[in-house]
Amino acid sequence: MLVGDRGKVIACFREAGFQMDKDQFEHRLIAQKMVYLLKLKGVKFAYPYNLYVRGPYSPLLAGEYYCHADEFAQLKTDVDLTSTEVEFVEELTSLFDKRPSLLEVGATYAYLAFSVRYPPMHAYRLVKRTKSFYPSETIVKGVNRTKQYLFAPSEAELRDLEPELRAWQQASIASMRH
Repeated sequence: MLVGDRGKVIACFREAGFQMDKDQFEHRLIAQKMVYLLKLKGVKFAYPYNLYVRGPYSPLLAGEYYCHADEFAQLKTDVDLTSTEVEFVEELTSLFDKRPSLLEVGATYAYLAFSVRYPPMHAYRLVKRTKSFYPSETIVKGVNRTKQYLFAPSEAELRDLEPELRAWQQASIASMRH
């Protein structure tokens, strides 16, 4: 394991305003999914992940927050994040708002689509099937926010997407009126 990973995780949590309580299941879920999505975005963590029932999970990270619970709860670390890492944490926090359901759905989709490299529709269908205990709206939001977080379109792709996004926005506005 890289030296400083625990400190970097705690620094990310501090930046996100997330005081972790290892005894709360939702906190452990949030921690696992936040670190996984940050890792996919480019924050260097040495924690390996595999897919479990509730999404990507790292036993090594779990060991860290169980063995060093006070540091996680008090957000004690001397590690400072780079400006890029701060941006990644801010973007993740603004998109997912530390909501366990969105993070679980999003991280699971990310694992299937970005790590295992399943085609996007196949990954979506698997998430929909394995996370059927969540409302469809939560699944769509989690997947879409993950795509937004991890997919950085080029300027040309943004221009190409503009008409489609405009149509979606108009449809969304129209549906709210009814």
